[in-house]
Amino acid sequence: MTQTVQQLFPQVQTLADLAHQGLSAATVSRRTRAGRLRRLKQGVYVDPTSWQSWEPRERCLAQHIAQVKTRPSGVLSHQSAALWMGAPLLKLPTKVHLTYASFSGNQAPGLRLHRGRPEVVAASSYLLGARVTSPQQTLLDLALSVPLLEALVAGDFLLRKGFLSLAEARASLEALQRPRAQRLAQRLSDQSDSPAETIARNLIHDWNLPLPREQFEIWTPYGKLYRADFAWPEQGVLLEVDGEVKYSGAYGNPQEVIRAEHRRQRELEAAGWRIIRVRWKELVEHPLTLRQRLWEAGVR
Repeated sequence: MTQTVQQLFPQVQTLADLAHQGLSAATVSRRTRAGRLRRLKQGVYVDPTSWQSWEPRERCLAQHIAQVKTRPSGVLSHQSAALWMGAPLLKLPTKVHLTYASFSGNQAPGLRLHRGRPEVVAASSYLLGARVTSPQQTLLDLALSVPLLEALVAGDFLLRKGFLSLAEARASLEALQRPRAQRLAQRLSDQSDSPAETIARNLIHDWNLPLPREQFEIWTPYGKLYRADFAWPEQGVLLEVDGEVKYSGAYGNPQEVIRAEHRRQRELEAAGWRIIRVRWKELVEHPLTLRQRLWEAGVR
């Protein structure tokens, strides 16, 4: 399981942190040269063994923490703000995005500065030890700086977690009067449980298919209540989007998960539903296969 900001924060240590542990600057230098410490940037270090074991997202967060600890006046924004809030990102930021009220300050390696934004800085708040742009501003920044699908995945997360409401998000985006922002506003949903579901819904929009009901609840004749990712009740069709994590052990014994899934499918089919299942790999590599299956099921 990927570590959170709270878990990583104490593992990214400044010279002051190390001094509190009794390590002098000279000792830190010696340990760095010996490979016993890894320097993330000037004056910030991590344990090299931990670094090697971390996933890309954890390393990206560690780089952000290093900047937060040494540039406290900066406000995390854009993809960096979304990452800090816990949003899944289709592409991790290669630089730490920091917003400042004034136009002063120079760019530096690993940083992308957004200057002259006093209103944005004034509306920011502290979250997990860093100043972060508001969820509303973060969504607006993403709408104008990254591809639609990347902004949509992060936006759906912010809505689902209650950082802002769907009405607020749509009103803010539409006020920009930019085609790409308005398109994002139309496609946002506060019902998406995963990036895979967001990707599937975005494809349904792209194909101009009838929009489904999301998180649709169904009582079966066996007295069980199930919730489908997407449903077209008029056609009697359900679309289930399976993320690979479902079978990784994160949700219990994979074999038990599969058996419960098969039982669920049998009961729903007995209730008269046609079920289409799709996994991440198919969504991103062979999406037209899903469109064909939906057409064959009468969703067109």
